[in-house]
Amino acid sequence: MRPIYFLLFMLLGCSKETTSSETPMAFGPEQSVTISGWSADAMEPFLSADGGHLFFNNLNDGVNTQLFYANRLDDAHFVWVGALSGANQPAAPRLDAVADMDAQNHFYWTSTRDYPTELNNLFRGDFTSGNILNAARVQGNFNKNTPGWLVMDHGISRDGQYLYFNNARFDDQNCIGPCETEIGIAQKINATTFNKPSNSAALLAQINQPAYINYATYISNDQKALYFTRYLKGSLPSAPLFEICVATRSQTSEAFSAPRVLFSDPNFIEGPTLSPDERILYYHKKVGGVYQIKMRYRVQ
Repeated sequence: MRPIYFLLFMLLGCSKETTSSETPMAFGPEQSVTISGWSADAMEPFLSADGGHLFFNNLNDGVNTQLFYANRLDDAHFVWVGALSGANQPAAPRLDAVADMDAQNHFYWTSTRDYPTELNNLFRGDFTSGNILNAARVQGNFNKNTPGWLVMDHGISRDGQYLYFNNARFDDQNCIGPCETEIGIAQKINATTFNKPSNSAALLAQINQPAYINYATYISNDQKALYFTRYLKGSLPSAPLFEICVATRSQTSEAFSAPRVLFSDPNFIEGPTLSPDERILYYHKKVGGVYQIKMRYRVQ
């Protein structure tokens, strides 16, 4: 699971392959991504629709977790610019993470501000010139509105009309990390409201396998391929194997297929996201105690 939530559930007391869903999905060898000017942990990568900005957060410790961005030099090289103004809470302890944005620059992220007084922890705003303006909570019936349940991850469609959310339940007395997760779909009602259609559960039934903790959703441009991370429930902390998976469908009205594992690793490979042209899969991975962003080119 995303390490952001190992720390989050303690504080509570308690991204993303294919140009077409029919194209065979395979990726080449792992390569490192360099962010010039940044040497700390880099997690939860996401690229803007024009490919010019890489968004990420630092270590998900729930103490000083913030969102940052960098400008693109080439596929594997970015230049750090700074913190994402307007998204981050002004003082620690803080947790602002998991960047996501549609083609109209409507930006989404998770935040623990005012929790548990406010149970809805997904936010949105407008990205412009390194700033997030008009920040507001995202409302809708996809929120559980129940203590212990959080929107752990999310993936917004490029057109901004569909939210692929992941709810997770935390209980530090009985679970390490989330006790259970649920991926679903919600449709845009207005700028700050998304509601689940009646067939949300049916569309994701083959993905929400109860033996797994599923999270870190990313939806392809055509919404026919859903990428996510999973691990076997109960495998933490002794022997987890993290898997980046994809599930596909021929039409957006159809249910997603059973997931297929693209690759796996015990070293926290998480948060898949695609480049705007869907040639490259980015994700983060723990290397020598530090989280780094990695990438793989699609093999045609």
